[in-house]
Amino acid sequence: MKINQNISAVIVNDHLLRNEFKLSESVKKLSSGVKFNSSKDSPSGVAISYKMQAQIDALGRASSNTTDGTSLVQTVDGSIGEMTEVLQRMRELCVQAGNDTNTPEDRAAVQKEIEELKKEINRISTDTEYNGMKLLDGSMDRRTYVTAEGQNGTESIFDQISNIIISDEVQAGTYRVSIDTPPTHTYCLANASGSAYTNGVVGAGQAGTVTINGVKAEIKAGMTPEEVFDTIRDAGKTACVNVFATNAGDVQQNPVPADRLDAQGYREDITYTPGTTNFLFVAERYGSQGDVEVTCSNGALGALLGIGGFTRVPGIDAEVELGNTQPDPNNPTGNIFVPYDEYTGQVSFMTSGDRVVITDKSGFEISFEVYGGMGASSEITIEATDIGTLQLQIGANEDQELAVRVPILNTRSLYIDDVDVTKKGGPDRGMAQLDNAISIVSAARAKMGAYENRLDYAKKGLDETEEDMTNALSNLADVDMAKEMTTYTNATVLTQASISVLAQANDLPQQVLSLLQG
Repeated sequence: MKINQNISAVIVNDHLLRNEFKLSESVKKLSSGVKFNSSKDSPSGVAISYKMQAQIDALGRASSNTTDGTSLVQTVDGSIGEMTEVLQRMRELCVQAGNDTNTPEDRAAVQKEIEELKKEINRISTDTEYNGMKLLDGSMDRRTYVTAEGQNGTESIFDQISNIIISDEVQAGTYRVSIDTPPTHTYCLANASGSAYTNGVVGAGQAGTVTINGVKAEIKAGMTPEEVFDTIRDAGKTACVNVFATNAGDVQQNPVPADRLDAQGYREDITYTPGTTNFLFVAERYGSQGDVEVTCSNGALGALLGIGGFTRVPGIDAEVELGNTQPDPNNPTGNIFVPYDEYTGQVSFMTSGDRVVITDKSGFEISFEVYGGMGASSEITIEATDIGTLQLQIGANEDQELAVRVPILNTRSLYIDDVDVTKKGGPDRGMAQLDNAISIVSAARAKMGAYENRLDYAKKGLDETEEDMTNALSNLADVDMAKEMTTYTNATVLTQASISVLAQANDLPQQVLSLLQG
C-alpha cells in the first residue's frame, strides 16, 4: 500500500467532479426549463432559437398591427356609412323638389337643407380621424402630380388641372394628355345696347316677359333700369345662366378676358346703363352641359333692352388627345400625335364640359377637370405615384405590408357641390348626380369591407403562424422535464455514491498504521 499518492481517492474525486458538473447542468435546465443556458451549450441552437424568438415576437406585434388597422378601417367604414345616409337624404330632397306642386319658395327651403347637408358631407370628410390622422380628406389617398412645360421648365399646374381622381388599377407612372382646346361656355350677346327709358322707367307699352331657358322674368311698367336688370339676373340664376352688362366690342374682341371674374371671364363690375351697355347671357356650366336660350314676349320691350337679336356662340367641351403632339417632320407647319406606352390599344376618353374621363382595360380610370382659361394645345403630364397610402405592417419582416387606400370623399370629388334644386332642371340633374355619388361612396365602402375581411384573415394567419413557431421553438429549446429528471436523479445518485466511496478511499492511508503497529 502507498501513502504518498492515494490513487483511489484521486480516481473517485475525478468521477465526483464529473457527476457534480452533470448534476449542476441538470439543475440549470430543470430550473430554467430550457436546454441552452449559455452559448456553449449549443452555439447553433442558441442562434436558431434567438432568430425564432425574434420572429415570434414580431408576429405578435404584426397581429396587434392588424387589429389597429381593422379599427382604422372600421372608423372609415362608419363615416362612409353616415355619408351614404346624407346622400340618400339629399336625393330624397331632389325627388321632393322635382314635383311641380312646390312653389319657388318651397324649393328654396328644400335647397337650404341640401346646402346644410353638403356642409355635413364636407365636415365628415375633414373631421373623420383616427389617432389624429385625417382619413377622408385625401391624406391617405394616392398622390398625383400634374405638370406642364412652361417658360421656366416643368411647372405644376394644379390650378388648371384639378380634382384628379385615379382608380386602383392605375399603375404608378406618367400619363400624358394634350389639351387641344379648353372648355368654354355658351353665351348670347345682345346685338344692341337698347334705348334710354322714358322718364327713367319702363313704359306701359313696354312691359312683358323675358324668358331664359324657360324661366320667366316679368318686366312690369314703372320698373327702373336697376330693377329690370336685377329681375332678369335673378331669373338667369334659376335658369343656370349668368347675366352681365358689358361693352359689346370688348366681348367680340376677347370673349375670355385675362382678368376673368367668373368661370367664363366676363366682368361683373360694369353697371347696366341703358343705351350704352349690352345684355350678355352666359351659361353657368361648360360646353354641352350648359345652354342659353333667351326670348322676349314684347317687341317694344326687346327694343328697349336691345335683346331683339343675339350673337350666339355655343360653348364647347374640353378637347383632348392622349399622349402629346410633336412637330411633323414631313410638314413643318403641322404636328403629329404621338401615343405612349402608358396607354393600351383599348384606351378611350370622354369629355363633358370641363370634365375629362380616361378609361382603359381592367378598371383603369383617370378623371380630372380642365380650367377653362388654360392655353390651347397645352401638353400636360399626370404622374400617378404609390405615395400617400396607409401602409399596415402585417408581417414579421420587411416589405410585408398592406397598402390601404382611403379615397378623398367630399362634395367636389363626388361632383355634387353644385346641386341646386331651385334652378331649371336642378332636381333631375341633382338626382343623376347623387346616383353617381352614392355609387362612388358605395364602392369606397365596399373596398373598406374588403380590407376588413383581409385584415381578419391576416390576423388569423399571423396568430396561427405564431403558434406554430412557438411550438417549433419549444421543440428546439425547451427541456424535456421527464427526461431531464431522470438525468438529474442519476447524477444525484452517482454524486452521493462518489462521496461515500471517496470517504472510504480517504480511510485507506489509516490502514497503514495497523501494519506499522504490528
